Amino acid sequence: MNKNVSRDLAKYWWLRCVACSEASLTTQMRGFGFKEQVFEQALHAFSGGFIHRGHMCGLLTGAILAAGFMAQEQFRDDETKAGSALYAAVQLTNDFPEYSGFINCREITKTDLTKLRGRFRYFREGKGRMCGRLHLKWAPWVHQIINKSVTEYKECKPKESCANCAVQTTIQIKSKSGIEMGSPTLMAGFAGGIGLSGNVCASLAVGVYALSISHQLDRSQKKRDSRFRGTFEEFIGACYRGSIKRLWFDFTGKFGSELCKDIAGRNFRSIEEYASFMEATNCENVIKYVADWVGNQSTGNHVGS
Repeated sequence: MNKNVSRDLAKYWWLRCVACSEASLTTQMRGFGFKEQVFEQALHAFSGGFIHRGHMCGLLTGAILAAGFMAQEQFRDDETKAGSALYAAVQLTNDFPEYSGFINCREITKTDLTKLRGRFRYFREGKGRMCGRLHLKWAPWVHQIINKSVTEYKECKPKESCANCAVQTTIQIKSKSGIEMGSPTLMAGFAGGIGLSGNVCASLAVGVYALSISHQLDRSQKKRDSRFRGTFEEFIGACYRGSIKRLWFDFTGKFGSELCKDIAGRNFRSIEEYASFMEATNCENVIKYVADWVGNQSTGNHVGS
């Protein structure tokens, strides 16, 4: 297994993928020797700070999901896979601001991508080149951070088990919708608002990813989108319409926000704090809402707020 990500590899996938989240994940996947094109291209929906909302940078989101794939390779039992993925996600989230200054897309780019004029400004002012340079600087360190985190987790695995909102949402969505999302622990690092940062709610993130995966699986064209098509879709926001936008709209209408820190009413300073919170509340209402919504969507029924 390759233990390094070169600048050339990072540059190739940045130019090939267009979306920052997709490029980040794919670069790390190839570095680790993995190839999961459906999962990679489905993460396009997380660019621009999660469906263009300006939240957690897609480069960091892609890195965190890559850690989930790495955990699948290193461990056998699901509890250890989930714990390792979350542990690595926390390390990545803590380290990312050293390279970017912030973790949120809007703070990094100083651009509102929810509107067409903001996306036009992003391209016109060369913000894409800025993000590309950040990717080239960040990608080699991602590989090292993931490897280091997995090794540390092997050596000091905590005794306490930890319920994980992202894992539970994945399990329920698969049960109710039949969408093939791979191992339920792949997105474990999204717990607590992605790497315990209080950012986008993990259940909502898993729901959006499930819908994006379903779209990729249903496409007649299985090849990765061309750069022209990808750029066009990114510019007009085509990846963030339809069921994905309706889920976001209904979810925020129901819970008042898409952010974990608002829904939970707090931030988590450690995995132990998150474990205690999940033991006490389990976020079952949020998990069930998303799973039911995606399940009904897959059967052609609409879930209101």
